[in-house]
Amino acid sequence: MIYFIVNPKAGNGKAKVAIPVIERIMNGHNAEYSFIYTESPGDLERVSGLIDFDIAKTVICVGGDGTIQEYVSLVINKNINFGVIPAGSGNDLILSIPMTMPENAKKFSDFEKKIIFYTEKIIKQEIIHVDAVSVNGENYFFNIGGTGIDIQVLKDALPLKKFMGGGAYFISLIKNVFTYKPMEMTMTVDGESETGKYVLLAICNGAYYGGNMRICPPAIINDGYMTLCKIKKMPKFKVIAMFPKVKSGKHSKLKEVSFVNCSSLKLEFDGKKIINLDGNLVEFESPMTFEIIKDAVRFII
Repeated sequence: MIYFIVNPKAGNGKAKVAIPVIERIMNGHNAEYSFIYTESPGDLERVSGLIDFDIAKTVICVGGDGTIQEYVSLVINKNINFGVIPAGSGNDLILSIPMTMPENAKKFSDFEKKIIFYTEKIIKQEIIHVDAVSVNGENYFFNIGGTGIDIQVLKDALPLKKFMGGGAYFISLIKNVFTYKPMEMTMTVDGESETGKYVLLAICNGAYYGGNMRICPPAIINDGYMTLCKIKKMPKFKVIAMFPKVKSGKHSKLKEVSFVNCSSLKLEFDGKKIINLDGNLVEFESPMTFEIIKDAVRFII
């Protein structure tokens, strides 16, 4: 049985529009499938109860990166294939998955052709094993978790997404350059500790976030490591100059930017922090721990 988890609000309703196209292809192949519609954020327990794991062979998320983050835990370390039909506004995760793509497929001009392309991959069921990241042993994310200026950027971008899609993130970034104060934090990376002031920290399994911005060029989603992107405190004029470079990954040449591969990470800070997990904002207390889960997911390519 193939279960489609559909976030009907993803991509300003695009996910819901994709359903008739998916049905047509699935019926054409006489596939057994079922649609489960999410009702609100935090719907994991209800959705999980609607899946018969004794017969489930595949779980597919129809939505954006936030939908994937909420439901990837259903398949971690299970003999169940996992796939994505990207129908969100940013769809950053898919850029880090090593899959065969037709020319210019990352920017399909025709939405229906895009849905057909990814649905046919589900029929073929070709997979690779990819990693995931656990947070405090309870939450999971698939792509990138971050804290710092990107949190306020995400908050300010949300009202703009309806009109600007992925471009809303970039507009919000420019605004927050002038208002954000660097955070002080102690991090322990595979047993080595350091304390500093940072503009941004990103714990990366994939390379892209925030509307196809290449925040972490060295990240590889199936190498058995997280890649920590550290951006230290810098003058505002330098922050302004840096962010246009993030789109292409050229910010990595700045001396305040560094990357380190690791298997475990602990963050310690005052009070509570909101962490961006693939576009979902979750509040955590100190300390926080992150662990890589190698080959956690059987991902359809």
